[in-house]
Amino acid sequence: MDLKEVKKILKLLQGTDIVEFELEGKNGRVRIKKGRQNTVQRVDVTESKTGHGGIFIEKEELKSKNLTTITSPMVGTFYRSPSPDAPPFVEEGSIVRKDQPLCIIEAMKIMNEIESENDGKIVSILVENGQSVEYGEALFLLEPK
Repeated sequence: MDLKEVKKILKLLQGTDIVEFELEGKNGRVRIKKGRQNTVQRVDVTESKTGHGGIFIEKEELKSKNLTTITSPMVGTFYRSPSPDAPPFVEEGSIVRKDQPLCIIEAMKIMNEIESENDGKIVSILVENGQSVEYGEALFLLEPK
């Protein structure tokens, strides 16, 4: 199941009373559970068991699409921009350079800039602004250049 299909499912489920949703097809399995604040907190794509929350994608799928996962190096709160009134660091489709800031993770009142480890194109942003993230959770999908 590809990420666009998962995003469509997430949009359909937002604003509903559905707390848990599971779909299995020939291309994999998707399981979505909503958190306490009616926001999606965990999405399992296929049956990969690596990582801690967020979106999990089978390694073979990443290789076949030549994508790299940028993960959270710490537990904290994910922010897409340096301040509430500033534009986001990156959008889907943005071209990024090595060491370019992608987001901020706030941990213990310290704002930590997360930088790209490679040049490439942001294919997908996997978490919402203000969402809590865990160590190792997928934040972005990057198509390396």
